[in-house]
Amino acid sequence: MSELWNGALQYACWHKPKTLLEESSLIVTGGSTHVSRKKDKTEYLFRHKGWVFSLEKIVPPGTMAFPLIFLEVTDQEQKKSTWKMEEMPLPKYLGNFL
Repeated sequence: MSELWNGALQYACWHKPKTLLEESSLIVTGGSTHVSRKKDKTEYLFRHKGWVFSLEKIVPPGTMAFPLIFLEVTDQEQKKSTWKMEEMPLPKYLGNFL
């Protein structure tokens, strides 16, 4: 999930065994953001051809806690699949290009 120069949200995913350096398998733009009142949970919602991609980022209490990230995908038949994700830092060599 990323924010584009114009403020629009974009969701991109790669099917295994592709890497971040290869062309993504799917790109969906125009998502929406929902932040909880406590600001401990943010949900990014994307819709594409009857599919719904919900990316949820939860920050557990405590200053050193790593955020929990869940991806829920709902297909056209309303079948849901959920994965626990991890935040991935960009490879060090990409820092020169940013």
